[in-house]
Amino acid sequence: MKKSLFSVLLALLVALPHSQAQSTYGNLYIGDGSRKLVALAGGKTLVNMGRGPALTKLDSLGVVIWTKWKWGNGSQFIYWPLAVAPDTEDLLYFIGGYEDGMCNPPQGMAYNQIQPVVGKMDSALVVQDARRYEMNGACTSFPQDILLRPSGSVITWGAIRNGFYMLDVDSALEPIWAHVFDHKGGFKFVKELPGGDLLVGLNLDTAGAVVARIDTGGNFLWCKSYIRPRGVVHDAVVGSDDSFVITGYTDSTASTNPLQPLPPGYDPKLFLMKLNGAGEVQWCKGYEGAQLWYARNGQQTVGALDNGYVLMANAASANNIANTAVLLKVNSNGDTLWTRTTNATGHQYRPIDLIGRDDGGYMMSLSITGSGVEEGEPGIFKTDSLGHFPCGDQSYPVQVMDLFPVDSAFTLTPSASGATAYPVTFRDTIFEPITTYDFCEIVTAVPNPMRPHQVRIHPNPSTGHFTLDLPDPLTVDSFYSVYDATGRLLFQRPLTKSMEQVEIDLSSYGKGMYLIRFSDRDGVCAERVVVE
Repeated sequence: MKKSLFSVLLALLVALPHSQAQSTYGNLYIGDGSRKLVALAGGKTLVNMGRGPALTKLDSLGVVIWTKWKWGNGSQFIYWPLAVAPDTEDLLYFIGGYEDGMCNPPQGMAYNQIQPVVGKMDSALVVQDARRYEMNGACTSFPQDILLRPSGSVITWGAIRNGFYMLDVDSALEPIWAHVFDHKGGFKFVKELPGGDLLVGLNLDTAGAVVARIDTGGNFLWCKSYIRPRGVVHDAVVGSDDSFVITGYTDSTASTNPLQPLPPGYDPKLFLMKLNGAGEVQWCKGYEGAQLWYARNGQQTVGALDNGYVLMANAASANNIANTAVLLKVNSNGDTLWTRTTNATGHQYRPIDLIGRDDGGYMMSLSITGSGVEEGEPGIFKTDSLGHFPCGDQSYPVQVMDLFPVDSAFTLTPSASGATAYPVTFRDTIFEPITTYDFCEIVTAVPNPMRPHQVRIHPNPSTGHFTLDLPDPLTVDSFYSVYDATGRLLFQRPLTKSMEQVEIDLSSYGKGMYLIRFSDRDGVCAERVVVE
């Protein structure tokens, strides 16, 4: 009997996802970047983060191993990288952006054109080849993400003015196909199905949450709208060709402009929806929490090692400001198993990316603001398999309800197709290493690891033209970055030695609130500016 009981206990321990070997941590970094996460062997991680465009490798405790910076050769500025995808241990593919002057559409104001860049590099981050792509009939913006297909091709996608694009290139970086769509909205996720087709999620004006299936040639097999007119999709987990779950929110009305008041009756629900291979709804669950969900961004989903799914969501305060990161574990039917959040008084969190780890835990990147933290600094939290945060851990009760969305098929056709590739080159750039701080110590002791001097913006508010005064004349090359109210990088500019101020023009981006981040060897500082 004792031997039998011991065998049962041993089997239970083996079945748990390395419960005794799990590590948790919460780190804050003095840096910038898209903060996309890529899991590596041995608990290591690649994250698009640094002072300016950079790629950083972290060890299993989130400590920086190295950071690599690269600048584009020539007169045009290249943003590198926005995301990476490992092919093998010795080959990485990456996406970036190539600034190609101003774009002058037939209607509307001129704006900066950013052509998508796709490249490949070895494990030492030596760029082997890189191309920029001029999309036929489109003034493009940053690529959003990268998908490396088993066939060896690479897909990336992004936005144009009042539209969006998708690009597929082969292993030699030559275009296979490219499509431009002139519908207001864009791709939110692109996943490969086991049979080779693509599952894509789109958010389109008035069409609500849209899911479509695309064949290997970029042709739509079906395209369906759900949760109309204001639903939004954010992510998907693929089980098979005939099984995938989609996540998003049922209402995005209040997420169009953070300066606008919440509309009457605004109460978005986080949803998890299972579809079959034809896009037919199998079931749909809604989740309502103690606070309103912040529907604009910060929602990701991964499959759990022990089945089910883990959802990362963003709860908002009464004035619709993102301030709480929430994890929900649900079973294969969408019923909640546990919920977690972290809450340090005086801090706000905006979740950005989520990945699962081999030990059963979860890693999330965030943008953190609050006491002892400069505005929008990168943070990375690692939880255990039950979602426990390293500090400030607590439950976040949610109410689960059945939703009954009805799909509606429609046709989505490209307005233009084709792309032309042009080579681009890079050179290495050296900066001071980025610094790592234990976030749990910061929220306890509230030190100030940031630079003592701030940049100054005047006039503020402005009509879009304003001056950025630097703390001191620059002694080394540096950067400044401009983000919109959603945290989306609009552009980034290099600054050269001896500069004391710089003129910035945001008039073409419209009214709203923007974040200007300045980074040099002493750290990072940021200021908000309002364009009226």
